[in-house]
Amino acid sequence: MKKLLLTSDGLSNRQLIKEAKKLLTKPANENKVLIIYTLRKKSYFKYVRKVKKQLLKLGIIKKNIFYANISNNLKKPKEEFDIIYSCGGNTFYILDRIKKTGFDKIIKKFVNKGRFYIGGSAGSIIVHKTIELAGWGSSADINDIRLKNLNGLDLTNIAVFPHYIVKLKKEVLEFKKIVNYPVRELRDRQALLILGNKVKKI
Repeated sequence: MKKLLLTSDGLSNRQLIKEAKKLLTKPANENKVLIIYTLRKKSYFKYVRKVKKQLLKLGIIKKNIFYANISNNLKKPKEEFDIIYSCGGNTFYILDRIKKTGFDKIIKKFVNKGRFYIGGSAGSIIVHKTIELAGWGSSADINDIRLKNLNGLDLTNIAVFPHYIVKLKKEVLEFKKIVNYPVRELRDRQALLILGNKVKKI
């Protein structure tokens, strides 16, 4: 059974942490987590530190938190992980690097085995069959790498629109009219929980 927690801005409140704890199959301090992130600028690492703090609140211990900077070419991780946490950033760049490093195959295999995937912002967008939503509207990511293949990881048929605010309502509705799949908007501090065929907004 697929187990996806697709967030707008990570495990940013007690409710999301509480829901994440329910999905653990063993005590929190026994879980190993891989954080996948990009580092186009050194300043971006502050977001990785934020994710680490969230995981510590979840009960994960420091020695069980591992990192994969996919801005570099990496070898397949040797560790067996219980959780993969995919960070945010520019969705086009992230998807491109995930494919070029082979982490697309790693994530697909991981999720299809029923392991726990957490996405933050772009990390929530890439698991849909396409990331075209990332380039839509006034809050769109800039496709500065000119990525042509926008096919995502195809792990869910629901597209997530993170960082939703009221002033984006009109353009989100316009996007929904031109696509043939469900789109769920998420405000910061919200998430979409997908357990097999069950979907719950938190």
